[in-house]
This record gives sequence, C-alpha cells and structure tokens, in this order.
Amino acid sequence: MQALRSLEVRSDHPYLLRLYGVSEAEFESLADEDLKAEYLDGVMIVHSPAGFSHEDRQAFLLSLLRLYAEVHGIGRVVGGNSLFRAGRRQFAPDVMVLPPHVPIIRQRAEGIPLLVVEVLSESTRDYDLGEKRRLYREAGVGELWLVDVEGQVVVVERRGRGYEPEEIHEGWVVSEAVPGFRIRAEWLWQEPLPSVLECWQAISSAG
Repeated sequence: MQALRSLEVRSDHPYLLRLYGVSEAEFESLADEDLKAEYLDGVMIVHSPAGFSHEDRQAFLLSLLRLYAEVHGIGRVVGGNSLFRAGRRQFAPDVMVLPPHVPIIRQRAEGIPLLVVEVLSESTRDYDLGEKRRLYREAGVGELWLVDVEGQVVVVERRGRGYEPEEIHEGWVVSEAVPGFRIRAEWLWQEPLPSVLECWQAISSAG
C-alpha cells in the first residue's frame, strides 16, 4: 500500500496501474475508500487521482441523479471509489444507480447497478471504451453511459436492447433504466458547467 501511495505522490501524469496475480483477499486488504481500485480476474487495477474536469462532471451527474432518485424513490446513487461486485470481479464506476435494498458490505454493493456512468479521461479512455465496457456487458449492467467530453458525445448502451450503442451529441439523453431521468448532452460540454439547480428545473419540467 505504501508503494501505491508513493506512486500517487510522485506521478505528475495520469496512469492506470495493473498489479497481476493478486488474490481477492489481498485486494480486499489493499483497497480502501481513499484509493480508486478495481479487481478483474486476478488483476488489481489502480487509477490515478482524477483531474478537475473529470471530477467536476462526475459530481454534476452524481448530484442530478441523486436528486432524481430521492424525489422518485429509485434506488441508491453513489460514485467515486464505491464498488459493486459481479462474481469475482469488483468495479468502481464514476457514478452508479443501485436497485433498492442492495446489500452493502464496506464500500461494496453486492448487486448489479441499474445505471453506470463513466466519464472518459486521458488515463481511462481505452480501458473504459474497451475492456471495462465489455465486462460491464458481461456483468449485466442495466444501462451504461460513456461520457466523452473530448469528442462531445454520450454513448448509451442498454441491456434490454442488446447493448447496441447510441451516440448522442446534443439534445436529451434519456435513461430507460432510471425511468424519466434525462440530461441534455450539451450541458456536459460547457465550461464552467451549468447550474445544477437550473438543470434540475429543466429536467423536472421535461418529465
């Protein structure tokens, strides 16, 4: 763990670190709420601290989804370093909406999310669009949003539609897994981001 902390302090560039041959018990002992890490088929994947733009958009989406879930009584919304388990794999999405009454052990949910959101970044773009995207499908995630700020597109995949990708550059991005929730794609490209309260009012009016 000290070696991982040292890497975070010394590195000036985004990274995605893979530690091979890690047992699930070893992962459990190494991972904590201060370290964003995942466990995939015997590999511990450690993420570098996210940049400002990534954190800003993650918090924006988390706030809107949490408000919506509380108002409509739809599941539980978490983000950051929170994990969910699918078999022997453990994932840490940027934002996820969990079904009601999913058991939580430490910071890990023992159930499959209704919706997962990933905000692409320099260090995770290939990983999120490739390997992790495929594993989310295998896990049976209800719906996946891939937010590509650089390309100004939200890619949406839904289990009920065979994970056929839909690319949305502008206009409403509508969730089927969280019925009635929607955002306008162009909100995510703005700098600074628009007001959460104003966006919430627009979502409420649209619904």
